Amino acid sequence: MQFFKTISFVEGESKTLTISFNDKEEDLYSSLSDLSSNDIRNLIGVNSLKELSELAYTEHRTLSQQAKYLASDAIKRKKILPAEVTFKAGKNDPFQRWYPYIEGYSPSFVKTLIETNNISDTLVYEPFAGTGTTVFAADSMGLDTVYSEINPLLRSLISAKIEVQSLPIEKRKCLAIDFLRAYENVMSSLGPVDSNLMKAYRNVFGKSKYFDDAVLKNILQLSYRIKEQEDALVRSLLNIAVCAILVPVSFLKKQGDLRFKTSKERETEVKYISDVLPVKVSEIYEDILNFDYRLSASHKCISPNAKAIGGADISDIGAVITSPPYLNGTNYIRNTKLELWFLGRLKTDADLRILRDEILTSGINDVKSSYREAYSICESSPLLNSVITELKENAYDKRIPLMAVCYFSEMMLVFSGLASKLKNGARILIDLGDSIFCDIHIPTDKILIELLETLGYNLESNQVLRTRRSRNGSVLSQFLITLKYIKV
Repeated sequence: MQFFKTISFVEGESKTLTISFNDKEEDLYSSLSDLSSNDIRNLIGVNSLKELSELAYTEHRTLSQQAKYLASDAIKRKKILPAEVTFKAGKNDPFQRWYPYIEGYSPSFVKTLIETNNISDTLVYEPFAGTGTTVFAADSMGLDTVYSEINPLLRSLISAKIEVQSLPIEKRKCLAIDFLRAYENVMSSLGPVDSNLMKAYRNVFGKSKYFDDAVLKNILQLSYRIKEQEDALVRSLLNIAVCAILVPVSFLKKQGDLRFKTSKERETEVKYISDVLPVKVSEIYEDILNFDYRLSASHKCISPNAKAIGGADISDIGAVITSPPYLNGTNYIRNTKLELWFLGRLKTDADLRILRDEILTSGINDVKSSYREAYSICESSPLLNSVITELKENAYDKRIPLMAVCYFSEMMLVFSGLASKLKNGARILIDLGDSIFCDIHIPTDKILIELLETLGYNLESNQVLRTRRSRNGSVLSQFLITLKYIKV
């Protein structure tokens, strides 16, 4: 059996190279299959087809052989692959596949960080837990965790995963059967609609139309029947299944931020509930039934909001592994508004604003007016001061410099509150990307390092994990910042 991967090169005009892999090279193909052309070019250290041709000629290989040789050699030397620092590497893993969360990273990435940084016999904290990737990867390495996650949807997802994976295997098998029976019962007797959920839809979304009328009615019927289920965990699992398919059956699409599908996309991409919900239910059922791993460590949400970690009843944290929201304009709460509505977390239009006020500022619409006096933070970072000065002079929207101030002020709030909870010498590992607004580069990694060093966090390394292109064509990078906390 053969596998194929095409790499694009840009040299005046685009050129491509299609590489073939035989059965013995399947592992190499698997490592490269989810990587973009840019990721592969960075991995092999070759940017042009001409350069690859010259290397192949010198070393008496074909182009395909040379590319595979360089990739294989790079993988042996490089412990972290570009795909691992995105959601792609783990998107089909058991439990990971329950809910699509493109903002996350992969379990293999977290395990590599734990191994390479010799993190053992200590408590790990994840301030921005997402779907729980750090929590479950740490468990597989025998590490207890505590975590924070402001999004109620993601908190409920983590809680359900923990509860399921904590069950003995026999009880898990019973749960799988109960879950499947409950789903079949729900689908066999759809009738009344959830009138409270319909009322919330009108209150939160007004005249916006996110679903076909028949689809919306079906969703309201599902909600009504799910609420009738007696077992709380079964209810939670059914809700997760429905939440996972809400965007595919809607007129919306997650592509960076949530947006309306184009007319062409609506013709081809809007799914029927009857097509996608059974698939999702089947995935959850199979994972509960067949994934025989049982959690061995302890995991607890100690504070939903990482900005309140200073008041949490916890101490002796020995490591922090996290990927905070990037300062990139992504609307992390708005992107899950359909799911939050379905779960009953959004009942009025004010509820969305309340949640967005609680999250870490990362977009213009998250800016808090209370931070207008927070520009004093620039005194602690010459880099930030320079960036804010440029943004004030060039930004098309006066909220943009304030957005950056909010972001770094709130990151300082998290890490200053965290300091009293850390062991001396605690390791801090942060996956973070830089940003660009109004053609002004914001070196988010370097600014954060400057600020954290004022709190006793000492920089050990700042490694480029992968590069990407911004909308204006500028090269942006994803970094792994490694720090050690030293008590003063």
